[in-house]
Amino acid sequence: MNKIDFIHERCKFMPLWERANTSTKALVTISSTDLLYFDSVDISTQKFFDLIRAMLVFKGARDFASLVLKPDPFSYFNFHFGKYSGFVHRAEHSDDDFFESWQKDPGGSPADCLWANSERYAVLPIPGDWFVYADRKWEMGVLSGPPDIISFARNFYPFFLDPGEDFKIVG
Repeated sequence: MNKIDFIHERCKFMPLWERANTSTKALVTISSTDLLYFDSVDISTQKFFDLIRAMLVFKGARDFASLVLKPDPFSYFNFHFGKYSGFVHRAEHSDDDFFESWQKDPGGSPADCLWANSERYAVLPIPGDWFVYADRKWEMGVLSGPPDIISFARNFYPFFLDPGEDFKIVG
């Protein structure tokens, strides 16, 4: 049984959502050489989950949040389901709990699980200074953070991509 539930309280969701949006907007100001790029579907792989857990350990953190930023968590997800489009993943949760959380029916609408209904998503440590953002339209995601986490991640995860010269993050 999945031990992870959607975030129900606005007071818990808002600080995470605000942090994710601030971090997303900041991406346009970060040099492309200070970011690591990956395929936006990597969130569904064990190796990417292992990267998230390894970065937490490396930085001395235990928990992280996964949030869907689009569709709008307020006018769409909360309006229809009375909860927010995000989860907090605690150290005691298993790998299976993580993957099941993305597939969880928010309430009478399996097609609205976060995996099927997420155009933009973010993953962020609680607490921490690295940030994962992906946009499925781009078919690309980015990892940002301080140089030590970028170096650690580059050495841990063999599937980072070269986005090409023409790829630009737009706000």
